[in-house]
Amino acid sequence: MSEMRFDGRVAVITGAGGGLGREYALLLACRGARVLVNDLGCDGSGRGASGGMAQSVVEEIRAAGGTAIANGDSVSSTDGANAIVAQALDAWGRIDILINNAGVVRGGSLAALSDADYEFDMSVAAGGTMRVTRAVWQRMLDQDFGRIVNVSSGSVFGMGSGISYPGTKAAVIGMTRGLSVAAAMAGRNVKVNVIMPIAYGRLAHAAGEAYAQSQKINFPPHCVAPAVALLCHDEAPCSGEILVIGGGRVYRAFLGVNDGYRGSKDDTVEDVRDHWDQVMDMSQWRVPDSAFEYRDADPGAWDKFKEMLR
Repeated sequence: MSEMRFDGRVAVITGAGGGLGREYALLLACRGARVLVNDLGCDGSGRGASGGMAQSVVEEIRAAGGTAIANGDSVSSTDGANAIVAQALDAWGRIDILINNAGVVRGGSLAALSDADYEFDMSVAAGGTMRVTRAVWQRMLDQDFGRIVNVSSGSVFGMGSGISYPGTKAAVIGMTRGLSVAAAMAGRNVKVNVIMPIAYGRLAHAAGEAYAQSQKINFPPHCVAPAVALLCHDEAPCSGEILVIGGGRVYRAFLGVNDGYRGSKDDTVEDVRDHWDQVMDMSQWRVPDSAFEYRDADPGAWDKFKEMLR
């Protein structure tokens, strides 16, 4: 069985100065990719800055015979995102792989959540994903190749009143699905997926030291890297998917719809109440390919929309 290599490919990885991002950078580099290691060098709340973290990973890669450069710009601004991409282009002339790994946890419970903390969380995880992707998107379409891996979180399934972090991560899922459909509509070999990693990292400490130590023992970050590398490879098997990865497991999460209750346009409140078991019945369900296929009011809507865009 041949080894899966990344020779000739250029990867940009945000938040790669430690934890998961570091593991992605090390693995891709040892398989032949040239890697830009971006990290602001802040703590898990986004406070502080140091170029030392990114540079340390670069030195590890170079010591192992790989090729890498460090970057300390912030994904929370357009100028920062553009500078990250420009540095990779200046060094190597192309970008093939983008892993939007940068994220922070600043906002707490809803009652204590300030506008400033909420907006900062959104500006890094969701806004940063958008900004760096925007900076590489057209180039990937033009070269007819791109692999983008975005990072969400299992927190989207609910974590009490802490809504800021899962809110940002849910936004990343929506962006991923949209971009995957856009690339497919354009007929380009650009694949965009999103992961929900289960692994120890800087952000684990926001949930308390006991949780952080449990993550460190049971879910070391290197376990996530192989599946992420597969999603970055020329042979990436999917686009628009949500993968949960951690501790030696890889499984699919998905947005699906069931058959539900098929009533009439004249239904009353009581009609819906009396058929609620059908609304919630999961014996028949499907995973739509796009927003045009999650409903069956017009089965040909997706094809009509694509034809309209031609």
